[in-house]
Amino acid sequence: MSREYRAILVLAIVAILQSPTVAQIKGSPHDLSALSAGDACSFCHTPHSTSLQTPGWSRQLSTAVYKIYQSSSLDARPGQPTGASKMCLSCHDGTVALTHTGRSGPSGTYITPGEANLGTDLSDDHPISFVYSDSLSAKDPQIRPPATLPQELALDRSGELQCTTCHTAHDNRYGAFLVMSNQRSAMCTSCHDLDGWVGSAHENALVLVSGTHDQYLRGSTYATVADNGCLCCHRPHSAGGDERLLHFEKSEDNCLSCHDGTVAATDIRSQILRSSRHNVAAYSDIHDLKELPTASARHVECVDCHNPHAMQSATNRPPVIPGSMQKVTGVTASGSMTQQAQYEYEVCFKCHADSPSRIGSTITRQITQTNVRLEFDPSAPSFHPVVSPGVNKHVPSLISPKTVASVIYCTDCHNSSTESGPRGPHGSDYFPLLAFNYETSDFTSESEFAYELCYRCHSRNSILADESFPEHREHLDQEIPCSACHDAHGISSVQGTTTNNSHLINFDTAIVSRDPSTERLEYVDQGVLRGECYLSCHGKNHSPEGY
Repeated sequence: MSREYRAILVLAIVAILQSPTVAQIKGSPHDLSALSAGDACSFCHTPHSTSLQTPGWSRQLSTAVYKIYQSSSLDARPGQPTGASKMCLSCHDGTVALTHTGRSGPSGTYITPGEANLGTDLSDDHPISFVYSDSLSAKDPQIRPPATLPQELALDRSGELQCTTCHTAHDNRYGAFLVMSNQRSAMCTSCHDLDGWVGSAHENALVLVSGTHDQYLRGSTYATVADNGCLCCHRPHSAGGDERLLHFEKSEDNCLSCHDGTVAATDIRSQILRSSRHNVAAYSDIHDLKELPTASARHVECVDCHNPHAMQSATNRPPVIPGSMQKVTGVTASGSMTQQAQYEYEVCFKCHADSPSRIGSTITRQITQTNVRLEFDPSAPSFHPVVSPGVNKHVPSLISPKTVASVIYCTDCHNSSTESGPRGPHGSDYFPLLAFNYETSDFTSESEFAYELCYRCHSRNSILADESFPEHREHLDQEIPCSACHDAHGISSVQGTTTNNSHLINFDTAIVSRDPSTERLEYVDQGVLRGECYLSCHGKNHSPEGY
């Protein structure tokens, strides 16, 4: 190091010592003057005997090899720590004694175990030492271009994001030595341009953070969810869930820590404990942001249906996707993947359509189909109007304002069974995750409760008055359930026909069998209120039975 350079360095350090910065360090967690046997600056800095690589730096750098952050959604390429980050880690990785400088040996006191001691495993910490560039922003549109960053968030001379981009060792006015206030996630959103965040329910949630949740906010002084912002779910250092730096390792716990009635008004935790539910607790480390519905293993997590960055409180009319499911991936009616579902059924189709691990029906149908996308296909012979209005133009039982031109949500039938609680297919007392009771067992006595699900849309009085089918009441009086003849979703066009499977006809073969005289199990549609059946049911043979 030249004499001139040393002189300049000494003058710079003297200037620092005389600046307000020193006053800001004194009394802060970085005031380690007791250990350095000098002033607050000399613990880290010295004007003499410094390394050419770290001029003015007195501490011994760590030689540790670090485990770095990884994520399937990460487009940046962080490597081993470089530059200023190595200086920070010379204390904060816990491998170098606090008093180990260029003048003293490696023995002595080490950083206290706790949140400031990051260790050598940085996989649970925000990535550092990567080039933050326009090309990175181009790969990930949710990363802002470097030119838009506020001056407080400085990259190093190599254009790399370092610890010092977010932290300054010399000023603790914002807490955690942040370079600027992070109220309402001002720091986070300076880099992360999250699609749908502005104006979202979580961004504007003015509810108070509960006392039990405070422990995960690491001493935050902010009172509301809105002011804590990203910190309500994410922890930039020593996160519980490494990928995406979440508070908890189990994905659902990051949602349910608030959505259990303690912070959010919606108590989802109690819903997913019901007998029929989307059992998010049964799966771990399966969901991935970039998974393909046609190839992923069976699982369900909150984030399969909800994007926590884009939640909206707005409601829409079927089939347009509701606000709570905004900006979620889906599968279209044609079977193609879409990055942003436009309709609610597209989100459901991710698991219940072309997925190889989709669940099947417990009813033994004459025609078996587990792909609901095919069952609701507008080209099918009959279907409930989820994707498009139904094909049957004579449905006198419909309760106003529904008409034959109406469409419905999947969640009109599959929803919470507690109408006073949070809506959505989280949990129900009625299998399979039904909003209301729907009996499918043979010899079921007809009642308003037995077929409550059907009677929410179809008038019970109309059904019992035989306005849709001349023998509805007779069949119900014989304790034959609706499901014995009708398949609630629909019948695929590649398996059924408009002659044999109109009106959702698809017999339950555990109740209905072949007519012994004709060996036929068949319904034949002969026009409005006209048809005939070939079958045997409850000891009565139809060879055929016409009406």
